[in-house]
Amino acid sequence: MLTQIELLKKYNLRIRGHLGQHLLMDPNTIRKIVDALDLQPGEQVFEIGPGLGAVTQEALKRGFPLLAVETDKKFVEILTQELFPEYPDHFKLIHADVLKSDLTQLIKESQSPVKVIGNLPYYISTPILFHLIEHAKVFSSAVLMLQKEVAARLTAKPGDEDYGRLSVTSRFYGETQFLFDVSPKCFLPPPEVTSRVVRYTFHGTPQNGHEKFLLGIIRVAFSQRRKTLLSLLTHHFKSEHGREDIERIFEKLGFSSKVRGETLSLEQFILLSEALEAARGTGNGKRLPAGR
Repeated sequence: MLTQIELLKKYNLRIRGHLGQHLLMDPNTIRKIVDALDLQPGEQVFEIGPGLGAVTQEALKRGFPLLAVETDKKFVEILTQELFPEYPDHFKLIHADVLKSDLTQLIKESQSPVKVIGNLPYYISTPILFHLIEHAKVFSSAVLMLQKEVAARLTAKPGDEDYGRLSVTSRFYGETQFLFDVSPKCFLPPPEVTSRVVRYTFHGTPQNGHEKFLLGIIRVAFSQRRKTLLSLLTHHFKSEHGREDIERIFEKLGFSSKVRGETLSLEQFILLSEALEAARGTGNGKRLPAGR
């Protein structure tokens, strides 16, 4: 296949950086990203936003089947014409918005581990991460390039400035490992921020029996960061538990009445959700909205 520069000239394309399109041009970085997938015989790749196929081709030429989802119609046309003929048995491309796609349905036919790869658009990277987590059961791991600030949320610890709902939820479903940073100079056009490549290893679907309730608690805890967790939970459970009921649970768990969600670890959220759910039997059955 032609190089990305050659494809840009051939199809008279202009990359729209303001829409989150930044093509990774550095061949060494491309190789490092695919290397980080640690692909083994029998495994398959799911790519989010292949663009002009630089990372796609690197994975395909190593002999691994790859399914890609691309929302840009022009990119889909180019990859269909330029890349598909070279790998007709290994390359499948779907024109769709990944956020509107049922990922479990897309790859349900796979009988082998599926690994995710992608240079995620900065402006929708967080929604995509939550979407991947929602379909965690079909993936084994992911190597993703993100805006450095977003990647920091994945690895943040309780009390850190970047610690939030994504930090807790991602840890519930897997483990994040920092790999390396990528300079803006490696892209066309260069973004205004540094990118970071991380590996996320999925634990599989947790079997603790109250997953949805826990995710709802986490979502409420970070819904209004200036408010105490006691205040937020009292509001959401007002028709089921009084403030005094929740205060007793806090006291039993050793939580201060002034504690906020950003100071609690995943393990503490699990203990809290278990205690709240156990105490719900005396209420009217109101449920917190499930988190994702």
